[in-house]
Amino acid sequence: MARHPISSLLALSASALALLAAAPAAAQVPTFGWPNNGWGAPQPAPGGYMAPPPSARRASSDLEIGTLYVSSAAYGVGTGLWLNAELGIKDPALGFISPALLGVGGPVAVYFLDQPKMPRGVPGAISLGLTLGALQGTNLWLYQFTSAKSSDAWGGRGFARSVFIGSTLGGAAGAAVGFLQEPSPKLSLFVGSGGLWGSAIGSMMGYGASTGATYGDRNDGLTLGNLIGFNVGMVATGALSAAWLPGYKQMTFMWIGAGVGFGATLPIYLLYAGGDRPARRGLIAQGIGTAIGIAAGGLFTFYDPDWSIGDNQTDPSKRRYAAIESVAPMTVPGGLGLQMTGLLF
Repeated sequence: MARHPISSLLALSASALALLAAAPAAAQVPTFGWPNNGWGAPQPAPGGYMAPPPSARRASSDLEIGTLYVSSAAYGVGTGLWLNAELGIKDPALGFISPALLGVGGPVAVYFLDQPKMPRGVPGAISLGLTLGALQGTNLWLYQFTSAKSSDAWGGRGFARSVFIGSTLGGAAGAAVGFLQEPSPKLSLFVGSGGLWGSAIGSMMGYGASTGATYGDRNDGLTLGNLIGFNVGMVATGALSAAWLPGYKQMTFMWIGAGVGFGATLPIYLLYAGGDRPARRGLIAQGIGTAIGIAAGGLFTFYDPDWSIGDNQTDPSKRRYAAIESVAPMTVPGGLGLQMTGLLF
């Protein structure tokens, strides 16, 4: 039996409406980006901040790769100086060749290694390894040079060799960690800061606690404290980063705290004036004050969201219970003081 044209038209319209009604449901394919609610495009995080997806955050920044260019140039120059020392080259013109060539060759190698761009965290890890390795070699040489007999001291060739071996091993370790783990650049900055903090605190306490009668004996305590503090600082910050990694703002205030702690303990030397105790003992108090200042700087900004580099790793909903807003010098009658402003919640 033939269908009426109107019936056919109504049936076609009903089919079209059914397809249109089903289209949004069919197009609603789940996507699992970050952050997401299980469907559709990524949604902003609380507070209006929306971090880029992981794929857009993989490449290293210009600042991070810039640190590797600088450290690679320094490594090349150092390697050239080591070659001059090993080969016994003393002519300035000939001795200029290898540091100049290798000093340029290091950044050139980094340029080709960065094609395509290295993942985020890798350049910082390599740069940190080169720097900390060179400092480790320097600290070992300093302790050996001050504690050994003059005839057994390593000398200039030993210094160049120690720095070259340390920086090479450190750079290799940094590359392994960088390419395998791709750590946050904050980790490299934190561990590097820990090494410098430990070196400064260890040097102060080592020299202050030394009991030798001569400068040479006291220098032994300084270089030993420097070597121990440097390694303790690196290990401590590396272990602490597994549970808590401070942001850039927090590390800035930790450095400010170190300076405040050092400066606030300077009056300790007034207590040694006219006494029979050596004034260098005051360095022990300054080392302790520096350590307390570093801890206080991190504590007062513990819950402060760090948005400066677009890599927020804290919960914006958390509130700070204390915060230092500014630190600045101030004049006082007969001298110079320090003022700080902040908030208590």
